[in-house]
Amino acid sequence: MKLLKNKEIQLVIVIITALLLAFGAVTYYTVKNFADSVNKVQIQQNTATIGAIVKQYPKLESDIVKNYTKGFKKDYEYGKSILNKYSYDENLKVENNYMLADTLRKANARIGVTFVLFGAALLLLCVFCFNRIFSKIRKISVSAEAIVEGNYDSIKGDTQEGDIGYLIYQINCMSERLSENVHALENEKITLKRIMADISHQLKTPLASLIMFNDIMKNDSTLSEEERADFVLESKNQLDRMEWLIKNILKMAKLEAGVVEFTMEEADISETLQRSLSPLKAIASEKNVDVRLNGSSNIIVKHDINWTTEAFSNIIKNCIEHSNMGGDINISWDENNVLYK
Repeated sequence: MKLLKNKEIQLVIVIITALLLAFGAVTYYTVKNFADSVNKVQIQQNTATIGAIVKQYPKLESDIVKNYTKGFKKDYEYGKSILNKYSYDENLKVENNYMLADTLRKANARIGVTFVLFGAALLLLCVFCFNRIFSKIRKISVSAEAIVEGNYDSIKGDTQEGDIGYLIYQINCMSERLSENVHALENEKITLKRIMADISHQLKTPLASLIMFNDIMKNDSTLSEEERADFVLESKNQLDRMEWLIKNILKMAKLEAGVVEFTMEEADISETLQRSLSPLKAIASEKNVDVRLNGSSNIIVKHDINWTTEAFSNIIKNCIEHSNMGGDINISWDENNVLYK
């Protein structure tokens, strides 16, 4: 049984067994002592009776002695009829038998004292064992409260086998995992904060450009139509860039909140890459970066087209931004035997 693996239960069983054995031994000694006392009193009473009768009738000695050994049944009924006159028969209570009353009182007192002592020992045992159990429970409660307050230290000093030891082990595992999750969340918050700060910083540049373009077109009346068209086109490019950054912020917020739903479907990976590159051609053109796609068509992969397009776009955009003027970016793909789900 699993219950017997607990140290507290094992201790209770050992101590109760020892107490029962001791109580049985004391009770046996008490009963035996009482029987010896009764036997001694009976022999003394019989000896006095034999002495008194034989003194009067010496010739009847052998017949009298037989009544106190193995031949007592012969004259039993006659003697019974005589003693009934004095209310001395088998129905006489022990308490009224002056020869045994004192011995009985002593035996009862000894049994009572023994019962009280062993009852007190059993009570102390229960208090001791329950105190051990509940002290561990209090220790677990304090640790659980500490976990709620953000202290993820493990419970020390109790790795014994049993239900409480297993409970402490599980709480320590839970505390460790919570600590890891909290640190992971803190790191994610730091990462998200850095990304948000980076995007905010990136928004400042196109926003400043738009303000500048607007002021030029508003205040400079000498601009030609061609120059105004260039400023309008550049403003559109900056607005597109800002829109792209803002969409990324919203997407990251959705990812952080865990509300994004992925739609998995079979699609040509080359088409997804083409979609990823399409909005980045203007940025690549500004830096005169040549982006080339090399790979087989009709490679069907199960994926979420929109989010995979977004992921590829972010990677390609970073490559363009970190490339030198007039650089080359080569993107290639191929099919292999790796299984995917």
